[in-house]
Amino acid sequence: MKSYDPVIANIIADCQEAARDRSRLASATDGEFSINRREFLNRLAVGVGGIGGALSTLPAFAQLSSGQLQTDVTEAVPLIPVVEAIGKEVWKDNQLDEGAVSELFDQAMMKLTGRPSAKEAWRDIVLPDDIVGIKINPLGGPELSTHSIIIDKIIEGLYSAGVLHKQVIIWDRFEEHLLNAGYPIRPDEGDVRTLASDTEGIGYDDEVFYESEKDSITRRENESTLSRYSRIVTQMVDVLINVPVLKHHEMAGVSGCLKNLAFGSVDNTRRFHGKPLYCNPAIAEILEHKVVQEKLVLNIVDGLVASFDKGPTYHAESTWKYGSLFVSTDPVILDVLVLQTINQKREEMELDSVSKFSNHISTASALGLGTNTLDEADLQKVEI
Repeated sequence: MKSYDPVIANIIADCQEAARDRSRLASATDGEFSINRREFLNRLAVGVGGIGGALSTLPAFAQLSSGQLQTDVTEAVPLIPVVEAIGKEVWKDNQLDEGAVSELFDQAMMKLTGRPSAKEAWRDIVLPDDIVGIKINPLGGPELSTHSIIIDKIIEGLYSAGVLHKQVIIWDRFEEHLLNAGYPIRPDEGDVRTLASDTEGIGYDDEVFYESEKDSITRRENESTLSRYSRIVTQMVDVLINVPVLKHHEMAGVSGCLKNLAFGSVDNTRRFHGKPLYCNPAIAEILEHKVVQEKLVLNIVDGLVASFDKGPTYHAESTWKYGSLFVSTDPVILDVLVLQTINQKREEMELDSVSKFSNHISTASALGLGTNTLDEADLQKVEI
């Protein structure tokens, strides 16, 4: 990476400011997500049945023209399918075992859909003529970004469902971050493309934007109250697969599905970082736009390596080899899982919970982007 990255520099400065502000809030009580992860898992284990049964008895997951999984309103609403895939063997001698990761990924997709093979599972997610945008998170560099093996497995699954390589775009906002994370820019339309919103010829859509004055005036780009959506989202893809990293975020508490896709899809985002908003309600309101909401078909949280502190940038002392994936069509409930996982790790490290800083999760639920209600989740486990 170049010696000075203004985006990273601004993130670090904003995080440092947030840390100073929050040191004065240390005595505040946790909010809505104060339930610890052990209790969460116990409640789910007792309270819900298997995803396979739900799929076999309810025709709830119909593949529409967009490829999105939606519920049939004439039937009782099922629990939200969520898979926690735990890879006990994916790390060997500090190296990822690609075979174990591949098996873990396939088993997670089969468990999510109730299908007997990964190929059939992917046919429930996408249609052969879909142009698929895979939104990764490359901000943490080579150590804490979306792993390429996960992206390779997604592309393999898409291809098995009839989606050609030339119909796939791996993307993020900034070329520099993609390059630093090991994703070379590939604009060739004959194969899988890797693009950024700041790639020449891409840019942002002047006709599709999020407008808000709920921000920090001094952090606005060109004094604008508009955040324009990337043309990758508005014009280039039919469906979106969201692949964030499981990590802490100094301003938003956690960086999971919601923040990765929201702030990765628009420009002029730094204005939402400052106090007292700390990214809320902007994250949820950006995702509420139909150009994102109607295209999002799957979320896969990369927890092979995770961070519990000092995020969103990489710090060796605050990461651990978690070796897990979270998978669901619902980004909100996955962020609840991300939050619980980070809080549990922070408890082990004798650090405070970050629940009170993750208000964007409940805001997203209130806007109908998913559920943050634990009893509405059907959590299934896969262990490899």
